[in-house]
Amino acid sequence: MITIASLLIMATPAVLPTVDEEIIVIGKRLEGISVSVGRNEKGKYVCSTDRSSGNLNLDKRLCKTTVRCIRDGAQGEAVKACVDARKPKLLSKLRKEMMAARK
Repeated sequence: MITIASLLIMATPAVLPTVDEEIIVIGKRLEGISVSVGRNEKGKYVCSTDRSSGNLNLDKRLCKTTVRCIRDGAQGEAVKACVDARKPKLLSKLRKEMMAARK
């Protein structure tokens, strides 16, 4: 026989993390991602990441941001500094998208 307490536990919905909690986790993942940028035979910049943030759109934006920093003249450690300075804006945009999707 199933007790009332067991029924209540089964009826309790799973608690989803808030958007802000998810952004914190994604931001921490973002810190550990390495981006490689090169040029193809036509001279177009190509980009790849060594892992995913868990959000494909964010991964694409991270690549575009890295390419933009390089096009703006950043080299070596300056590329990392440039990208790091732009990460809060990337996460802010993702947060707005996630909030809109949950409405």
